[in-house]
Amino acid sequence: MQRHVSPTQPDRERHYLQSRRRAYECVIGGQWQEAERELARLSPDQRFSVQDWVTLASARLNLAQFDGALSAAERALQLEPHNFKAGHVACLALVAQNRWAEALPMFERMAGLGGRQQFKFMLNFGVALTRQSRHEEAVAVLLEAMALEVSNPVVHVRLGLALRGMKLYTEAAESLDTAATLDEHDLSSRLMALHMRQHACDWRRFDAACAALLQGLRTMELEGAERAEGGVFALAALPHPPSAFRQAARHAALLHARGVVPLEGAPAVGAAGCPIRVGYVSNDFHNHATAMLMVGALEARNRERFHVTLYSYGRDDNSAMQQRVRAACDRFVDMRAVSLREMAERIRADGIDILVDLKGHTHDSRIGVFAYRPAPIQVAFLGFPGTCGADYIDYVIGDRWVTPLEHAPHYTEKIAQMPQCYQPNDLQRPFPEPATRGQWGLPADALVLGCFNQAYKIVPETFDSWMRILQAVPDSCLWLLEDNPQATANLRREAEARGVSARRLIFAPKAGFAKHLARLPLADLMLDNWPYNAHTTASDALWMGVPIVTYAGPTFASRVAASLLDAVGLPELICDSPAGYEATAIGLLRDRPRLERLRRHLREGRLHFPVFDGARFAAGLEGLYQRMAERARAGLPPEHLPAAPLN
Repeated sequence: MQRHVSPTQPDRERHYLQSRRRAYECVIGGQWQEAERELARLSPDQRFSVQDWVTLASARLNLAQFDGALSAAERALQLEPHNFKAGHVACLALVAQNRWAEALPMFERMAGLGGRQQFKFMLNFGVALTRQSRHEEAVAVLLEAMALEVSNPVVHVRLGLALRGMKLYTEAAESLDTAATLDEHDLSSRLMALHMRQHACDWRRFDAACAALLQGLRTMELEGAERAEGGVFALAALPHPPSAFRQAARHAALLHARGVVPLEGAPAVGAAGCPIRVGYVSNDFHNHATAMLMVGALEARNRERFHVTLYSYGRDDNSAMQQRVRAACDRFVDMRAVSLREMAERIRADGIDILVDLKGHTHDSRIGVFAYRPAPIQVAFLGFPGTCGADYIDYVIGDRWVTPLEHAPHYTEKIAQMPQCYQPNDLQRPFPEPATRGQWGLPADALVLGCFNQAYKIVPETFDSWMRILQAVPDSCLWLLEDNPQATANLRREAEARGVSARRLIFAPKAGFAKHLARLPLADLMLDNWPYNAHTTASDALWMGVPIVTYAGPTFASRVAASLLDAVGLPELICDSPAGYEATAIGLLRDRPRLERLRRHLREGRLHFPVFDGARFAAGLEGLYQRMAERARAGLPPEHLPAAPLN
């Protein structure tokens, strides 16, 4: 009988040191899985040091094991409270899970301890402050980072975004220009700099900047995909060919999918006869335009045939609108403090058949969740006016106006057309008594032309048309939204440069929703802008009985008002050129009886137009979902779904 011999103390010591050495060799070689496994096995040993805990935390961070990384970093901090690297790893683990508020105290605790590693830490600290809307503090932190590495373009980008949060758009543009100068291939910074100047209505060198950007988009290579990040939405408000938009969106979609490993297995749509499980992803399920548009259709849906889950990562404002949205769905899941992969895993576990992204390439998007392929059918809808450029999005929902089938080459998704306007609306939105002109500083006897879109949507060509309309109708004024002081000053200067007195531009301060609706009827006519139309602001005006003249261009964003006008029976206000736009507006302003007939048409038909009928919209949307599901059950790939009439 062989006797078991326990290893001696020297043997155990040698074995421990060999295992530790193997773990660190794996770290050097980037073999994170093996390093994590070996270090985790050694971690119960009393000899496991602060450095070992930090290394284990780093390995887990690289493996996207964020909870484990945080746990290991916290163990290191228990042993050595001022260990900078442990604190930074803890911050990054929290940030990766979108736990920004929890990360900030750790950033504050570790600030100033990093030595040579301080730059990246301060950069991440600034980002976390920006994400929490603490923009002035973010600027101060980022200026400290800039002092450490002034030639690093990333810090100038982050500073520009923090300045944007303070509505210092000219200063933001200068920071982004600096980033583009430091990296001549940084197309995104150049695009965002121009977008910041659009917010300020600073149109100096506008045409030349647009031409240079479009040339850059044409020559962009796939290896530089990250250079398009953040700029796709900005491009929507610039004159551009649809092919350029598709290319920019494609690059941004590749960036969001970089490093993503899709979830294992191929999920299947539920069996016929079972409710179709629809999931909506957004951070706007609160007092926001998206919720205001969607809520009526959610309330009117067929609850027996469709089970709806809202995956929310936005703020919990407990507003009346959020309460309505919550009540209108079967399940409301708070996903604010999770990573993209964790979010995808939850969606997969919930068995969602059709997953709908309501954000696209807009601020705070989590389109990267869709790259994990958590659902068998993935759809883009409402929040982003154009293609997402992603091979992980199967369909884009539009209509005959915004996504005509002849525009299919501009989309990577298959087009799914609603039988009426693609934009949902809420029949329960307020219809307040009109305000008086005196309340808003408007002249009592002038013709008031209104446009309440944000300043970045105004481009020189549109403004030129507005000024020609004012010149042709001397007793008129232009009523605009007071977006920011820089834009107000620049627009007044631009009017004078075109021979129109700045006094004829009147600026309306931002107001609560009901007050805003009450003032809209004070305008005789709304003027749309292009290439980015009025969207929600257009349906608000039509709801309150104010006609809008639009020019329908070649892109989704430039055709939304046309879709809305067609849905309220006013296709004669859809123009096919700037000249036609000007002639139509001038003709209406000179024909007051006709203008009044249009206003009466809107007032009397408000409760009957399909665009404001939530039940009709819900039926059309569910019809599309049903067709998508049937194709998937039959083993057929996504295909264009032309508009079908409602039964």
